[in-house]
Amino acid sequence: MKIIVIGGGTSGILSALSLGKEGHEVLVLEKNDKIGGLCRSENIHGYTVDIGVHAITMLNNGPLIRLLNQYSQYLPNFKPYGEYYIRTNQLYKIPVSMHEWMTTAVIPHKDKLLVTSKIIDLMTVGFDKDTSVYDIVKDLNLSEPTSEFFDTFSYFLSGEGMDKTPLWRLFTGAGYIPEDDIIPFIYNDLRINPLRTSISKKFDSGRLWNMVDDGLLKSIKNKSKKYITKFMGEARFGSQGYPLGGVQSICDCICNSMKNTTLKTNEEVVQIVEENDKYYVKTINDVYEADVIIYSAPAVTIPNIVKNVEEVNKYNEKLENIKFSKSTTIWVGDKENYFPYLGSEVWVDYPCWATTTSNYDPWLAPKGKHLMGFSFVNSPEKDAIMAIENKLNINLDKVDMLHVQKTVPEHASCAIDQFFIYPKLKNNFYVVGTDSDPRSMGITRAAYSVEMMLSEFKNIHQPTNVNIQSE
Repeated sequence: MKIIVIGGGTSGILSALSLGKEGHEVLVLEKNDKIGGLCRSENIHGYTVDIGVHAITMLNNGPLIRLLNQYSQYLPNFKPYGEYYIRTNQLYKIPVSMHEWMTTAVIPHKDKLLVTSKIIDLMTVGFDKDTSVYDIVKDLNLSEPTSEFFDTFSYFLSGEGMDKTPLWRLFTGAGYIPEDDIIPFIYNDLRINPLRTSISKKFDSGRLWNMVDDGLLKSIKNKSKKYITKFMGEARFGSQGYPLGGVQSICDCICNSMKNTTLKTNEEVVQIVEENDKYYVKTINDVYEADVIIYSAPAVTIPNIVKNVEEVNKYNEKLENIKFSKSTTIWVGDKENYFPYLGSEVWVDYPCWATTTSNYDPWLAPKGKHLMGFSFVNSPEKDAIMAIENKLNINLDKVDMLHVQKTVPEHASCAIDQFFIYPKLKNNFYVVGTDSDPRSMGITRAAYSVEMMLSEFKNIHQPTNVNIQSE
C-alpha cells in the first residue's frame, strides 16, 4: 500500500517509521530543507542547539518509548532530567506533593493550607471539564505571588493563562490524575466514540461507558482515594530525561531505523485531491499518488490544501480556528554556566523556562563553554532578552554565542474550548501531531497521536504476517 506522510516533523517521522516497518511503501514530503521539525538540533558557531528547550517526558512507559521499542532499531540515550525549580531570591523546588506544598518557600505561609486543602477538596468532590484554573484560584483570595505562580504554570501547561487553562490540565501535568482518565470525556464531547480509540484497550467496555455516562465530576469522585494517595505521597510522578546529542539524536534514531520509506525535503504540498479511491498530492515540484494520507502538517492548513474530500472538509471551520502558542527561545553560549545543575527552572515574574543542556552532554558546547536555553511563551524577542539580562545580571552583547528561535511548539493548545481533531477522518485519511491529541506536550503528545492513528489504521489496513521487529 502506498502511503504519503505530509510533514516530516516528530509525528510524521514516527508515522513513517511504524508504517514502513508494517510493510507499507511510505513517502514523506517535507516543505523545509531538513527533516525533524522541532525534534531537531542545529550547529550554531560550534554549539549544538535544539529547536526550542526540551524535556522528554514519560520515559518509564510513555508513547515515544513504546513506539521506539516496537519499531526502532536504534534508541536514544537519555540522561535523567533532574528537578524543576522556581527562582525568586534563590532556587526552590517546584511543589508537587502535599508535603512540598506545605513546606515550600515559593508561596506565602497563609496560602499553603488554602492550596493543599483545595486540591484535596477538588479530588473529593470532582470538577467539570471546562472548569478553569482561574475559576478555582479567584475564590481562594490568594496573594499576588501565588496567583502569578499559577498563571505562569498555566502558560507552560496549555499555552494560555489560567483563565483559559482547564483545571484538568493542571492536575494531569502535576501527575495527580492520569491523562488517560480525562481523554474519554474530551473525545465524547467531540462526539467521538471512546470505544473506537486506543484508550479502550486500557478499559473494559462496560467500565469505559460507565465513566462517560457518569461524567467527569463523578468519575473523579470515584477515584478520589487513588488521586489523593498520589498527592500525599513523596514520589515525583513519571520519568523524564534529556537525550545525549540533543533532540536530534531522537530524530536520527527514527530516520536511521526506517524501512520502505523515502524522505523528500523542499517539497511543499499545495493541494491534495481524491479521485477513484486514490489521492493525488501536488507539491511545488511534482504530483504523487497514494492510497492513504497521513497528514502531519499543522491541521489549520487542511482547508487550504485538501479539496473536495467531504469527510475531511466538514471540519474546516473548526480547523481554521485552532489556537496555538508561539515560543521565543534564546540560546546563549558562554564560559559561565548560569544553571550548574541537572534540571531546569521557571521564572514567574517574566514567564520563562530555562536550562543548561550542556550539563547533560558537554559535547553540545565547545570545550570550556556551556549552552543555556531560555524559552518564553508569546513574548517579543526584545522583552525576552531584557528579561534574561535583568534576571541574571548579564550583558548578552558580551556572551560567546547568542541565537534566537521563534517557533510554534503546540499547534493546538490545551485550552478550554480548544478543538482537537481525531486522527481518523476516513479509512484512508489520518491526521497526526499535536493538533490531534490533548495529552502531555511536545514530542510526547505527538507520539500519543501516532499511537492513536496506528490503532485505527491497523483495524482496517493491517497486513498479515508482517515482521515488525527491530533489525
